[in-house]
Amino acid sequence: MGEVADSAEVVVKPRPSPHVSRPLLLALGSAALLVFSFPNFNQPWCAWVALVPWLLLLRNCPARAAFWWSYFIGALFFVASMWWLIHVTLVGWIILCAYLALYFALFGLLVRYFHFPLSTFHLLVIPAAWVSLEVLRSHLLSGLGWNLLAYSQTPWLALIQFADSTGAWGISFLIVLVNVAIARFFEHGTPTSDALRGGAVAMACVLVAVGYGTWRLPQPAGAQTARVAIVQGNIPQEEKWDEARRVDILTRYAALSEAAAATEPSLIVWPETSVPGYLGIDETLTQQVIALARRVERPLLVGAPIPTIADARVTLRNSAILVDPEGMLSQRYDKLHLVPFGEFVPFERNLPWLRNLLPPIGDFSPGREYTVFTIAVRNAEFGMRNSNSELPTPNSELRFSTLICFEDIFPELARRFVQRGAQFLLVITNDAWFGPTAAAYQHAQASTFRAVELRVPVARAANTGWSGCIDAAGRWISSVRDPGGRELFIEGTTTCDLPLGTGGSLYRRWGDWFAGLCLILTLTWLGLHLVFRERPSKSV
Repeated sequence: MGEVADSAEVVVKPRPSPHVSRPLLLALGSAALLVFSFPNFNQPWCAWVALVPWLLLLRNCPARAAFWWSYFIGALFFVASMWWLIHVTLVGWIILCAYLALYFALFGLLVRYFHFPLSTFHLLVIPAAWVSLEVLRSHLLSGLGWNLLAYSQTPWLALIQFADSTGAWGISFLIVLVNVAIARFFEHGTPTSDALRGGAVAMACVLVAVGYGTWRLPQPAGAQTARVAIVQGNIPQEEKWDEARRVDILTRYAALSEAAAATEPSLIVWPETSVPGYLGIDETLTQQVIALARRVERPLLVGAPIPTIADARVTLRNSAILVDPEGMLSQRYDKLHLVPFGEFVPFERNLPWLRNLLPPIGDFSPGREYTVFTIAVRNAEFGMRNSNSELPTPNSELRFSTLICFEDIFPELARRFVQRGAQFLLVITNDAWFGPTAAAYQHAQASTFRAVELRVPVARAANTGWSGCIDAAGRWISSVRDPGGRELFIEGTTTCDLPLGTGGSLYRRWGDWFAGLCLILTLTWLGLHLVFRERPSKSV
């Protein structure tokens, strides 16, 4: 027995290397928590701890590993939170997510350069670096500020009121600050006195923001309200431009508009490209829409493509047109910020062959004017929230501007409209491209922040999507829904009284000043790091 025992081979199963398994678990944890923060999971609390595993992972990483682990986290986050893009383009979804993940990789690299252990100084510079990269992501290569960290907090109204001073950037900064403070508690196993002080600073900042929001929320929104009716047509994508379906589409919108007119609104709003043809060019189509406006005796704001000549060739403009009850196409807004590889091919003038390599892509030209629509309204349509207030004159004017498609993710664009006199904003869009997914609700989160930042209400009309009204404090006050409570892929209308607000906001006046400070702080730190970094000592 002893000889057998001595000759037996002992098989030892290899254990997973802690150097691989721990970073992987930390990376997966951060990515999952970030995804859970946004629709459809809707767990905003996750954002406040989502970066903690990531920061702990970076503590012992060399620069190269920090870059790639952070890229991995970013790729997982964007792939999982924007998976609905596969309904439009699988290749485009992969390429876009691969590009957006680079901003997470740069964040990881920056944090690694900030050195460890984390100090009180990092409570400022790490959140500033995150905000700086969100700003760059929102502007570079046309920009895509989708699912900014701040947007995850849309359900927490008291917290997001602070955006009227700093924009969404201030909320993102605060979330990252708390994550850094929590990471410091776990960095050494037991909290140090310095970590406790940092935690107190972070908690104080959160309390200040929530205290401001608690004070701001109950404040009256103003005496005047504008009644706006939203129409959601729910036209299937494959039918929108089918010539044989044009009569059916117009009939559906006519029936919905007549139902909406019964609520006596000041304005009826149709979605993006809801008119199935060229309004103002197609005589029959144009007369049908004009006849409807006369019949309902209400102005219609409709979305339609408009042919135009640009750069010696005929292209289209994605437009919003106001059709008044007298039968005039009185005003028009042409979309300013087009979707690259959706509405146009970038660099097509220099690379004309590029279009031939891609799937069918629109050929649109951008607009040039920040249009503010003006309509005259009657006393019955221009409500008063305060019965003691002086009634407006019979010819009161209502001023508004329209953002088309994803233009509401650009805060500076919305701000310019409000600075030019818009009392409220409309968003007309078509989220049917993405199926019954989280895309529509993620999109509506951006509209919510535009309302809070600028202290103006926002009304949204989607072919399908989240169609409804948001007040100046970010409350979702009404939406198109069926008897079962569904909001996506249904047809219907909703009418809401939009409180027009009483004044401006710091963000309306100063814009992205806070984002600029974050950029300055990040660049200053990087400059100092490059100038004063330690050099290897020479051997004697």
